[in-house]
Amino acid sequence: MKKQLALLSAAVMSVLSGCNKVTFTENTAAVTTEAVTVPTTEEAITTAAPTDVTESITEYTAYDASLLSSPDDIGLHDTDGNGVDYIFSYGGEEFYALYEPDNWHITDSYKIEDEDDILLICQALISVHPIHSADMQSYRAAEGMAFEWHQHNLAYNHLPDSSEWKSNAKDVDLDSKDEGKGLFNFLMDRLDSNEQTE
Repeated sequence: MKKQLALLSAAVMSVLSGCNKVTFTENTAAVTTEAVTVPTTEEAITTAAPTDVTESITEYTAYDASLLSSPDDIGLHDTDGNGVDYIFSYGGEEFYALYEPDNWHITDSYKIEDEDDILLICQALISVHPIHSADMQSYRAAEGMAFEWHQHNLAYNHLPDSSEWKSNAKDVDLDSKDEGKGLFNFLMDRLDSNEQTE
């Protein structure tokens, strides 16, 4: 386990540190060019565009294209009237959302990848129950919650299926303690919590 964590940490650090180590060299040797004129003959060919096209053109939508135009499109509703258990629809599938004080937990959130739709879903969630910011004074914005969701999706998509962390990344917890954290911060938190439990 420690070996896997060390390898994962090394890989992340390699990627991050290698981003600004690209060097460019410029060759300034003098080049002499000479123009040569070659006579050619070309035959003009004209093709008329068809005017009686009867084929229909099928438009294909990308798999992760935005499906939502407003937060209301997901039909977020309280399943039992207690303000805790919620369901919303997205892409023909129902998703379970659990609200605990200052925390939204979305089951199988990794299935929703479109960033614009994630933002609209977060807007729907905070319109029902806003989440405090890390300072516990103000409230989180939908954009920050969508960023956190996206970080979970990145982790889920890049972790190997054999990783015990993958099961944690498939569901997003939108709470105050993770506000503004990127993938690297989540990795470091996970490493710290593993060291404390050993």
